[in-house]
Amino acid sequence: MSFDIVSIMYFGMLAMVVGWAFILALRWRTLPGFAAEVYDSNVEKNLLNAKINRGDYIESYVRAEWPRAGAFRCVTAFVSLLLLPVLISIFGDVLETLWGWAGIGFGPYGIGQILQDFVLVLVVMGVFAGLLYLVTAYYYRTAPPTLTQEIKRLEGKTE
Repeated sequence: MSFDIVSIMYFGMLAMVVGWAFILALRWRTLPGFAAEVYDSNVEKNLLNAKINRGDYIESYVRAEWPRAGAFRCVTAFVSLLLLPVLISIFGDVLETLWGWAGIGFGPYGIGQILQDFVLVLVVMGVFAGLLYLVTAYYYRTAPPTLTQEIKRLEGKTE
């Protein structure tokens, strides 16, 4: 079994996205320990009310500061990479059929092939732009509270 350069690049990009997901998972896993260090440092420097429960602070810190943006981007990149060959196959066949019905000539330098490739790139870019719009809208619609808001909430619990 042999692979062409495009397949090698495609699977290389998939491997990089999986590596990115692994790094994000490691960051998320180590975040509670880092939150505990931040709590201790801020209480020591009197930047944080010492009455705030350490466990509640760590939970709030993780909720506010986990790599949410990176996770959304990583999942979107993975889904986009999985959709790429499917979209190219489907829209390539649809466009080839449309050009056949229109009688547009094909060939290595035929106007039909050049037009099909151009329209295919535009359609795939449009689908991915729509996907990014939906993910971004969901990201901002479901945004968790900021750390400052969480601290104010925790300070309200201590009074």
